[in-house]
Amino acid sequence: MRWIGLISILSSVFNIIHGEPRLIFANRKDVRMVDAENPHANATIIVSGLEDAAALDFYYDATTPIIFWTDVSLEVIMKTYLFPNGTKNAIKVVSTGLIAPDGLACDWLGKKLYWTDSETNRIEVSDFNGNFRKVLFWQNLDQPRAIALDPLNGNMFWTDWGETPKIEKAGMDGKPETRSTIIKDNIFWPNGLTIDYDEQKIYWADAKLSFIHSCNYDGSDRQQIVHGDLPHPFALTVTDQMLFWTDWKSRAIHYSNKITGSQRMTVHEGIYSPMDIHAFSQSRQKPGISPCGTRNGGCSHLCLISPLYPFYSCACPTGVRLLPDGHNCSDGAQQILLLARRADLRRISLDTPDYTDVVLQFDNIIHAIAVDFDPVGEYVYWTDDEVKAIRRAYLNGTEQEDVINQEIDNPDGVAVDWIAGNLYWTDTGTDRIEVARLNGTSRKVLITENLQEPRAIALDPQAGYMYWTDWGTFPKIERANLDGSDRVIMFNTSLGWPNGLALSAKEKKIYWCDAKTDKIEVANMDGTGRRVLVSERLPHIFGFSLLDDHIYWTDWQRRSIERINRHTGGNRTTIVDMLPDLMGLKAVDVKRIEGTNPCADSNDGCSHLCLFRPPPKGPICACPMGLELMADKKTCIVPEAFLLFTRRADIRRISLETNHNEVVVIPINGVKEASALDFDINDNRIYWTDIGLRKLSRAFMNGSALEHIVEFGLMFPEGMSVDWVAKNVYWADTGTNRIEVARLDGTSRKVLVWNNLDSPRALALDPANSHMYWTEWSSEPKIECAAMDGTYRRTLIKTDGRVNSLTIDYAQNRLYWVDVDSFIIESSDLEGGYKRQIITNGLNHPMGLTMYDDFLYWTDWNTKTIERANKTNGLNRTVIRERMDFKIMDILVFHASRQSGWNQCGVNNGGCDQLCLAHPKEDNSPYTHHCACPTHYRLNSDNKTCSPPESFLLFSTRNSISRMVTDSSEDSPDIVLPLHGLRNVKAVSFDPVERVIYWIDGRSKAIRRAYENGSNVETVSNQEETSSPFDLAIDPYTHHIYWTCSQNNVIRVTRVDRSDVGVIIQGNNDKPRTIVLNPERGWLFWTNMGSSPKIERASMDGTKRMILFSNNLGKPEGLAIDNKAGRLYWSDTKLQRIECAEITGLQRSRRVLVETGIKDPISVAVHGNYLYWVDKGLDLIERINKYSGADRKRIQGRIENLSDLKSVEKITPKDFNLNPCSVNNGGCSHICVARKDSTSVCNCPLGLILDPQKDQICTPPPTCDPNQFTCLTGNIDCVPKPWQCDGYVECQDGSDEKDCNPPTCKDDEFACKSGNKQCIPLDQKCNGKSDCDDHSDERETCCVVDQIYCEKEKKCIPSSYRCDGKKDCKDGSDERNCTIQESPIKPSTAQYTVGIVVGLIAVMLVLVIIVIACKRKSSQTVTEDTSRDIIFVAKTQTPTIGQSTPPNTLSSRGKSGTTCLSVTTDASRNSGGPPYDRTPLTGASSSSSSVTHYPLETLNPPPSPVTDRSVCGVGGYSVCSGSNSPSTVRSYRQYNRLRNIPPLHTTPCSTDVCEESEPYPPTSRRYYPSLLSSELNYDSDPYPPPPTPRSHYFSDAEPSYPPSPSTERSFFVNPYPPPPSPTEATSDC
Repeated sequence: MRWIGLISILSSVFNIIHGEPRLIFANRKDVRMVDAENPHANATIIVSGLEDAAALDFYYDATTPIIFWTDVSLEVIMKTYLFPNGTKNAIKVVSTGLIAPDGLACDWLGKKLYWTDSETNRIEVSDFNGNFRKVLFWQNLDQPRAIALDPLNGNMFWTDWGETPKIEKAGMDGKPETRSTIIKDNIFWPNGLTIDYDEQKIYWADAKLSFIHSCNYDGSDRQQIVHGDLPHPFALTVTDQMLFWTDWKSRAIHYSNKITGSQRMTVHEGIYSPMDIHAFSQSRQKPGISPCGTRNGGCSHLCLISPLYPFYSCACPTGVRLLPDGHNCSDGAQQILLLARRADLRRISLDTPDYTDVVLQFDNIIHAIAVDFDPVGEYVYWTDDEVKAIRRAYLNGTEQEDVINQEIDNPDGVAVDWIAGNLYWTDTGTDRIEVARLNGTSRKVLITENLQEPRAIALDPQAGYMYWTDWGTFPKIERANLDGSDRVIMFNTSLGWPNGLALSAKEKKIYWCDAKTDKIEVANMDGTGRRVLVSERLPHIFGFSLLDDHIYWTDWQRRSIERINRHTGGNRTTIVDMLPDLMGLKAVDVKRIEGTNPCADSNDGCSHLCLFRPPPKGPICACPMGLELMADKKTCIVPEAFLLFTRRADIRRISLETNHNEVVVIPINGVKEASALDFDINDNRIYWTDIGLRKLSRAFMNGSALEHIVEFGLMFPEGMSVDWVAKNVYWADTGTNRIEVARLDGTSRKVLVWNNLDSPRALALDPANSHMYWTEWSSEPKIECAAMDGTYRRTLIKTDGRVNSLTIDYAQNRLYWVDVDSFIIESSDLEGGYKRQIITNGLNHPMGLTMYDDFLYWTDWNTKTIERANKTNGLNRTVIRERMDFKIMDILVFHASRQSGWNQCGVNNGGCDQLCLAHPKEDNSPYTHHCACPTHYRLNSDNKTCSPPESFLLFSTRNSISRMVTDSSEDSPDIVLPLHGLRNVKAVSFDPVERVIYWIDGRSKAIRRAYENGSNVETVSNQEETSSPFDLAIDPYTHHIYWTCSQNNVIRVTRVDRSDVGVIIQGNNDKPRTIVLNPERGWLFWTNMGSSPKIERASMDGTKRMILFSNNLGKPEGLAIDNKAGRLYWSDTKLQRIECAEITGLQRSRRVLVETGIKDPISVAVHGNYLYWVDKGLDLIERINKYSGADRKRIQGRIENLSDLKSVEKITPKDFNLNPCSVNNGGCSHICVARKDSTSVCNCPLGLILDPQKDQICTPPPTCDPNQFTCLTGNIDCVPKPWQCDGYVECQDGSDEKDCNPPTCKDDEFACKSGNKQCIPLDQKCNGKSDCDDHSDERETCCVVDQIYCEKEKKCIPSSYRCDGKKDCKDGSDERNCTIQESPIKPSTAQYTVGIVVGLIAVMLVLVIIVIACKRKSSQTVTEDTSRDIIFVAKTQTPTIGQSTPPNTLSSRGKSGTTCLSVTTDASRNSGGPPYDRTPLTGASSSSSSVTHYPLETLNPPPSPVTDRSVCGVGGYSVCSGSNSPSTVRSYRQYNRLRNIPPLHTTPCSTDVCEESEPYPPTSRRYYPSLLSSELNYDSDPYPPPPTPRSHYFSDAEPSYPPSPSTERSFFVNPYPPPPSPTEATSDC
């Protein structure tokens, strides 16, 4: 059977090739062929799996025909070969520079491919492989569509359905003199076009006017072939006497006689989406002699057939000039524009007038910003802000590579020094200007200080200068030498966002553009002669470049590239229009290399960088970071030793091996107040503390790989030292009064010394002897010593003054220090003996101290010097550096000798899992070291590994969460947990099973979580904008989060996987606040701050709710439960006391524990035998015995902004498994509640009920009609409303007769007695007829004949008293509902006067209402009415069994309702129709029109329906309403009538505050009286761009309803303003 199928396929393909006539057509998802003589036969698929095939053509060859087609979604032109055994894979012919390739035609003689693009408005040509691509026509085209060729005569024809629809003709060589319009009248949407070669006529279809016409090649003899009854003709073709066309509406191929239009018939129907069509026949491509057949016509590239003698023309690829010989092309474009767009780089040739932008074949461009060109190496260089790299490649796309991709943040500007072969760039993230060789080597930071937002950079390498712009707080344009020296400010006034910069070296001019002042200015390079060149129509200028006599720029808002004469500012010309996402550009002459300096000759002998400076200084050799220049001033070497020192804003180094002592700034970002400094010789890193940032950080010596290794719990880390053996770092904090240790990466942090420590300052380590030394600035200054684990602590020396710096001579075993009060430098041995003074005079304010070889080095704050002297006697004193304009905090020598020595921790970390701490020699134990654990962790029995604490307290402040262990045998300090991003922590909780911390973030109003080590921070619950979590508690058995919401006043349950369980507590007067759980017993406790404060309890599913305590409560805030003892504790911030009671609510168990010395106890926790509380008013944590209230103790003090306190108790695996809810939530779909008997029960949150058949699954309650009652449980769901409370049970559970209160009837009504809430008119009582369902109106208290009943008095009165004008019944019921016969009384004059006044007032009110209504009507813009009415669906009043809730039903607990919405128009309302549509009871769509609607202002709507798949409801119009054409049909942009309207200005109100200089103020909306909102979109976000682009200002998503399809994504102006500044949104507010 498989062979039979294969034979059938081969036979079909053979018939396709050799049968006549065959039709080939595009069907969007495929290309098919059909036999025109057999309309009932199935079409054969030639190519399948396509995206959006539109236009197609073929090259007929007897052996291997070629099929070409365009794909408007993929924006490509493809081809495939048609072999007898089938087609091969599709091949891309053209894949760049296309947007909407709507027309395609094949030149079978010249073997060329022609196409139209209705978005780029171009007609182009290439060979069959897409090579030698050339633009033929680009001017005066407005959406060209179909195209047809006659190679035998050298003519091409195309349709244009733009604002002025027409059909044009031109020579196939694109010569302007051959172009003419042949049809311009009686034409609207000219869609299809074909040629009758035999008769030399063209045929076209008009989809708007519904006809097919023909005419001669010159437009004469126009004939109507087919007219009327053409729903939407799209494409057509002719062969012999036959005319075929496709129709979108009928989704078919039709036929008629090509001359008469008769014999019409349908050839093939049921097509998915018929597009272009051709008769696949040899007769459609008649053989002929090509004038290009011999040697390609002598042309070097393209030979194009022409209608003029010699009937061909040579042409060059786009942008390349044809040489004067008329046959050969120049060697590529010479003058070009290099354009950076967001996702690609493009080249625009300035040699030819078409200015076609060609996409360069570069890879992985995400957010290109700046671009430059090296004319020597012929490389293109560009910056990418998203991938954080500077890249380069050749123009042909080869040799692409990253030049700089490390330590780069936001590279904005880039500039090539083509003479010295260096690359310069600016970085607004690191705020630096750097230089490197063109290949990225020898990188050096030139400028770091006083840079805020450096943007554009331009070089004058021949003169030795660089210029750059800075659009920071104080915008400016600066200049410096190419080595960064001699920096001067050129301009700093009348600047806003100076984005672009360009130089004219010959004329000594500097040009710049400003996106805030909207100007282009020029000045002399000495700063004189400043003037404005252009100040109009510059909404947001960005890229800026200069070439010869022209200035070029890009504009974000106008989406254009323009140029002017740089001398006059005139001759303004638009190079490219309507191109989105424009960034930087560079105008270059790729063949021109100008200028020279000594660096051009062998790099002037420099081993690394040669940086030229203006004469007389000349070139200077420079070294990359980490290297130093030798004495020959040419060679860079790696130094053996150098000085490192910190000043507050940075870290610097000075050579100790060269004489020039150049100070080099280590390029590290974000240093605020660097203090202590050390290094690790093993991996060439430096470590420092920053007391401004309160962090301990590290980086490599070149400034790369910056890490903040300790970020939490630091206050003033003044001392720090690296243990290079064990790879630990130690620090002393004068704020926390602690000495701590951690691994070099900041992990395994442990507090070593914290008791009796007063202001520790300097710190020094001696790993070889396992000692650490530190100084204390207490009232009794001293130097102390201890083992490196904090043991064996002792006072070494009591000093006379405060000691600021310590350093150790490891070779001589001596300690040196600086006494800042006595102004001396002293020394002793490592035991404190043999003390002597080294430097006693000439010290004004000594600060930092270090040593190397035989010398001591120190800094002096007053003299601002670095000095050195002999370490033994202080002689040979020398000034190393003087007149420094800053204060040095710490200093050290980077050299291997400063980190010598060894201990057992140097071998595999001593075998320890975390910390290895060496033992000192005085330790008499046989062990050389021991393993240690982070604070609160315990060492396991193997003495190597550690386990986390199982029982502890957590307390939170506004911006931190800390852990405190109180049940340890040894005193233990609290530690701050390393949790990032804490902002206004309101409450905290902990899951002891998963060891995850949960907290409420008050700023984001969300519940967040993370592990103890700070990893995996994520948001768990952020239900809605109106929610505001107040407190939370974790059920560790079910992994549910219970939390109270102060905004909605509910208690909600959320799973830890972030899915919502639902609300369990909600009431009108409820304000639940603090919450605690007793999951072992299934109870939930909370404080309720409703109308009166209460403490309540309920089951953990919200049922069994009861008030425990409501008396003598002020403001109960803290709440805690002792699960084991069964007691509840709470703190009252209003009554300022702490109480306790049994959890049962037994009143006699209630007693006050604390009521003195307490101010604001906001939180309490039971931990062990103690009750702890947080007093926010006193900034402390205290505790007492939870039973007796005795043993009160202060635990922590001076802790500001305390917010919560929680106890964490260990849950053993056995206890966890005993809980019935611990495994799979007890089998419950929502809430599992444990019982005392170790069983569990499932229940549901509000709005859900348990399924009657599956008692563990929650489902929505039954959905009943509004006139039905919903049974709570049982098999019967709904009963008629009148059956409720009628005395008869209809619901299976009897819920219809529960809670039936007596009816509340009006005074003139009688209440029936059965309890079914039935009221009848009072006069129907005792009327002899039973009007109540229970007959109570005729059974009780009915009076005899001629009597009436007074309800209130319960008595009868004569019926003659009824309506006699007197109230005989006290309730006046005998005088109600009376018809009074009034006597004719003449109105008085006063009555007439009152009537007239009332009438006049009424008339005036009516007039006022009419005037207001008219004004409103006249001021409104005519829009389509889109109001909606509700459709009520009637249901039968019969009990409904098993009714399920329909989708999207809004349900609450036990009740739900549905509504249907229908769109109605004014016409339907004014015609007297019903107020709502009662017909579509099945939920059918209210819109069934198959007509595509277009925007109101479109004068000439497109012939094609909307093709963007996402376009639905554009501007209030339905465009996805059941059209016969598929949803993939592409829509088209608006017409050029809109292009002539000035675009809305992008900054109506930003930081400019509606400046008067803005050309389009907000009142200029008169230009846009009827634009839809969808037409006013930016390229990306509705938020405007900053002067420096950041990727977050753009959206990757396409607009959901663009003004046009895949053809035009974002070409319309957005009314929103650009940003006041380019900073990212980092505010926490």
